[in-house]
Amino acid sequence: MQVTINNIAYSLSDLEKDIWNRLVNGAVKSRDSFHTPSVATHSGNDISLRTVVLRKAVSESKELRFHTDTRSKKWQELIVNPSISALFYDAADRIQIRVKGRAVLHFNNDITAAAWQKTSLSSRRCYLTNFDPSSFTDHPTSGLPEHIEQENFTLEESEIGFNHFGIVSIQVQNIDWLWLHHAGHRRAHFDYVSEQYQWMIP
Repeated sequence: MQVTINNIAYSLSDLEKDIWNRLVNGAVKSRDSFHTPSVATHSGNDISLRTVVLRKAVSESKELRFHTDTRSKKWQELIVNPSISALFYDAADRIQIRVKGRAVLHFNNDITAAAWQKTSLSSRRCYLTNFDPSSFTDHPTSGLPEHIEQENFTLEESEIGFNHFGIVSIQVQNIDWLWLHHAGHRRAHFDYVSEQYQWMIP
């Protein structure tokens, strides 16, 4: 069985390849619809949701990566419970992808060191606050010293940020794909644990 999207026929196998092509593009193209997914983590009986930047997608290992401050609540939540979900949506193509998996946390290792070297000065600024992310304050502030906020600092000065730089690797266990269409939606599920690909009722 196949589904036709934009005059292209996709089998389940073709569709799975298209999903990963979209994820890879999302990781390397800053204006791509899949570049900034929403990511959900568990905190006790609560669920926390936030937007992150997709930094890497590897179809062979079924892995997605994003960067974060190791002092953040999401990092602490993932230490306790590595279950994680990510939501992607392309409004132009009306395609939604829901990813579920387990988080592997990287800190102060070869993976983070290599990524840190490629991190721009502007992006390194995010890790240079003296305060933990989500800390309360009595006035609106970035938490950064003014010279850092205005990017008046050197690459050498930014190196201290590596102490708070972490990478979350989502080991994808399954993907739920949904295409919205006026004549009837289409949905498919890709389970990498059981290695089953199936069509679903939307």
